[in-house]
Amino acid sequence: MSDTQMKSHTRAAAVLAIAALIVLLVGGYVLLSRSFGSITTDDAQVDGHVHPINARVGGTVVWVNPDIDDTKFVKAGTVLARLDTNDFQPAVDRLEGDVQAQQAQLQAAQLAVPITQTTSASKLTSARAASVEAEAELASAKAGVQASAAQVKQAEASSRRAEADRARYEQLVNSHEISRSEYDSRMTEANVAVAQLSAAEANLLSAEQKVQVAEQHIAERRQDIAAAATAPDQVATAQSSVDRVFGELKKSKAVLRDAQLNLSYADIVAPVSGIIGRRSLETGQRIAPGQLLLNIVPTDDLWVTANYKETQLRHVEPGAAVTVHIDTFGSDLQGRVESIGGATGSKYALIAPDNATGNYVKVVQRIPVRIRLETTSVGGRSLLPGMSVETRVHR
Repeated sequence: MSDTQMKSHTRAAAVLAIAALIVLLVGGYVLLSRSFGSITTDDAQVDGHVHPINARVGGTVVWVNPDIDDTKFVKAGTVLARLDTNDFQPAVDRLEGDVQAQQAQLQAAQLAVPITQTTSASKLTSARAASVEAEAELASAKAGVQASAAQVKQAEASSRRAEADRARYEQLVNSHEISRSEYDSRMTEANVAVAQLSAAEANLLSAEQKVQVAEQHIAERRQDIAAAATAPDQVATAQSSVDRVFGELKKSKAVLRDAQLNLSYADIVAPVSGIIGRRSLETGQRIAPGQLLLNIVPTDDLWVTANYKETQLRHVEPGAAVTVHIDTFGSDLQGRVESIGGATGSKYALIAPDNATGNYVKVVQRIPVRIRLETTSVGGRSLLPGMSVETRVHR
């Protein structure tokens, strides 16, 4: 090998050595920057909402949608199952009848208010007119009494004079100084005077009775006026009847609405779209209000909950970039820190640890960090709540 060839090989080896050194330096820098410029944890998982579907009313399941089952996707608004409506329809029919009857009662009560107003006003006017008429009747009757009394006095005077004439003529006829016919004439006049006096006394008695009747009529008219004067109270009573029937109608409508809602709850409908899980619903099953029937897990609203040690959160803030490694797919997704939990996990435990003892051991606590992903699918496959992930928060 010539000297020229040896020099060429030496230069190539030197270039390769320098390139390898550069690669090692760059790789080391990247590794160190990732190790010291980020915070990682494998205590993390995909999170999402789990919607429990409970029975709102009790009843017997008469139909279950054949397209729903565990692991199947269901759209919001899909009827999942149906209860026997015979448990609810009779109550709705009965209450509808009650509402219709009370609506008729309300209409009648409302019509009674103006009728009562008009009738009461007419009665008051009539009672006052009748009272005036009764007063006039009394005045007329009293005038009749006075006239009858005067006629009685006049008849009494005429009767006394006629009786005196008869007695004198009786003596004359006995002494044969006058004829018998003249005495009979005076006798007739005396009898007529007595009859006229009796008639005048009868007229006076009749006139006095008319006065009593007129006074009784006045008392009755005054009672009518007093009764008609209660018109405002009668109108108020009629209006209170309207208010009472309206209140009963409103109550019946509320009960009817409740019964109609119970009837509508016979159709068990999916409130959200998602994947079904833990179905425990079969045709013929008797279910109770509030009983859990199945769960629906939406796949379009997912996030990651990463439980970082409290010593790792010194430089973690909302908005920080995060790389999430999905164990299921072996892929990485990008996201951002959305929020940091308000307390450590132990504080949310059902039985919180009691550190007020002499055996205290300091344990590093973990705080949940919520991470919002830029996408919730990998290669067309959606993430699912509960999947294990590893997160790396970049500082």
